[in-house]
Amino acid sequence: MRDLLHDYFDGRVSRRDFFSRLVATGLTAAAARSVVEAADVGTMPAPVDAPAFSGTGGELLVEQIKAAGSKYIFTNPGSLEVAFFDALVDRPELEVVVGLHEGIVIGMADAYHKVSRQPTFVNVHAAVGTAQMAGQLYNAHYDGSGLIVTAGMSDNTIASDDMVLAPRPGFSQSEINRQFTKIAWDVRTGASTALAIRRAYKLAATPPGGPVYVAFSTRALTEQVKGDVLPKEAFLFEARPRAAADQVQRAARLLVEARRPVALLGDEVFKADAMVAAVALCEMLGLPIVTPNLPGFNYLSAAHPQYLGTRFGGDRPYPYSGADLVIQIGSRESGGAPDTGDAPRYIAVGLDTNMMGRTRGLDLAVVGDVKSTVADLTAAVTALVTRDRLSRIRDERMAVIRPAVGAAGAECLAQARKNFNQPVIHPDQLGYEMEQGLERNALLVTENAPGLQGKHDFLSYGPRTDQKQNIGHGGGSLGWGVGAAVGAKLAAPDRQVVLSIGDGSVMYSGGGFWSMARHQTAVLTIVWNNHNYQTVRNGAYRYNKRMTETGKYPGLYLGDPDIDFVKLAESQGVSGQRVTNASDIAAALKKGAAEVRAGNPYLLEFVVSRIGGGADSTWYQKVRPGGARRGTSTVV
Repeated sequence: MRDLLHDYFDGRVSRRDFFSRLVATGLTAAAARSVVEAADVGTMPAPVDAPAFSGTGGELLVEQIKAAGSKYIFTNPGSLEVAFFDALVDRPELEVVVGLHEGIVIGMADAYHKVSRQPTFVNVHAAVGTAQMAGQLYNAHYDGSGLIVTAGMSDNTIASDDMVLAPRPGFSQSEINRQFTKIAWDVRTGASTALAIRRAYKLAATPPGGPVYVAFSTRALTEQVKGDVLPKEAFLFEARPRAAADQVQRAARLLVEARRPVALLGDEVFKADAMVAAVALCEMLGLPIVTPNLPGFNYLSAAHPQYLGTRFGGDRPYPYSGADLVIQIGSRESGGAPDTGDAPRYIAVGLDTNMMGRTRGLDLAVVGDVKSTVADLTAAVTALVTRDRLSRIRDERMAVIRPAVGAAGAECLAQARKNFNQPVIHPDQLGYEMEQGLERNALLVTENAPGLQGKHDFLSYGPRTDQKQNIGHGGGSLGWGVGAAVGAKLAAPDRQVVLSIGDGSVMYSGGGFWSMARHQTAVLTIVWNNHNYQTVRNGAYRYNKRMTETGKYPGLYLGDPDIDFVKLAESQGVSGQRVTNASDIAAALKKGAAEVRAGNPYLLEFVVSRIGGGADSTWYQKVRPGGARRGTSTVV
């Protein structure tokens, strides 16, 4: 009976089938109808082996959140959730992490999830807070982050449908951001709060992950109810399905027989904690490695002799183009996928079948958990060929790959050195000195344009936690970084967490420094201040029309007045310093590292030069409606 009830509540059984199966257990039609009606209004008794709880719907909700294993409540509070927050007073083990805007809150939770790999709970405020988190919910959905997002709800289905902070007449609150979630729904009965949040945790955590949204009406949170609270083991399951053996065997044979293979490693590799194993597989086979252009996770850099970067294709010979086999491991097809040119053989590995064969035909799809599949693929390769043959295959490939990658790296460094010690700090030099000045296993949280403003070419990322690693977002919606750094530090308190962020990005989430100070998250923030929306300006320059001809780029110059990022942070409790000379970079990084080791968040604002097309332009359109008033006024 219990399993049947849960199947019905979770939507796996229709109402008609539920009724039929109840009758099949021996109930009369009248009794079965009574059970169905009771289930529909959420008043079914708890399973006999579940802890029963009596209290408000908000208290029941909080008890289930605690039982689900959450430690933090990421939130921007609102008045419609008072019963929820009231329930937190007597449950101090659930720590409330406050952001001053819903976008900051989602950024916090997103990065916490990415680092911890745990489903992460968020509460925002009603319909308007739900709308205000949209930009960062978009990023979380794009990256498949397992967030459980809740909100209070002013129910517009009773009395008037035209109320403050409520969905507009004719709409439900869950519709506001539905396209940025795996699923979204409203809950109007208190007895359903625990069941609804269990379902939300389960859906958010099931691969491929993604945010789930649940709106709870005021009545649901305040009414007195009885309900069951289940331990996480009863409803959260680790999904590691194995790939079919014949698929793995065929993939192994294709990898061995290819003459010019390339591997595309995506975010699912990090999510499955398969970085070390996936890189080891590529090293064993001598596979050049490409990663997406805007990854949520970066665990490879030019320091690795097989890493090509985020671009494949063009005029350069193999390994930078001309592959005859591409293996896509845990990666989406868009955003930096190799330009495979002459349609080579293509293999896709992972659980997200939506990203397999989406835009190109596949020779082979290997559907399974990435970590398990990489292990099986490694075993299949070693069983297929002798150790000597495998060594020859690797050596033949590396004889081509190693010198090509080494030459590209040397050229990059030589070009960068030409930009050192300029009157205005060049991004190349700041990126180079960050590698020297940051801790070996620093965790970077980045929100600046790769290759344009944030030059991270010289940072030595690696797949192990004793090496530098990087998290970002692939969605491209600004406002993630400052909040994300707070969440990352909470998830990795023993690592140096460094926020590398552009000046434009800071102003989308500048209120997040308050959260850094309030919650004592010792983050080292590095602001690359070039007074420009540089990514947009470079796109405008490439358009090569009137903006390029005139040097006028509307809305893109961010000086006059200059923003003082040190004062912005200091006003919220975070100390810092401004650096304008290249000779001061090393000392500033040393000072910042010492501050965060002492437990203090610290900000370094580096004034850097603009690079790329139109870099010299400081033009902006002068609009002066707020100047001095004309004429005279009389004071009586």
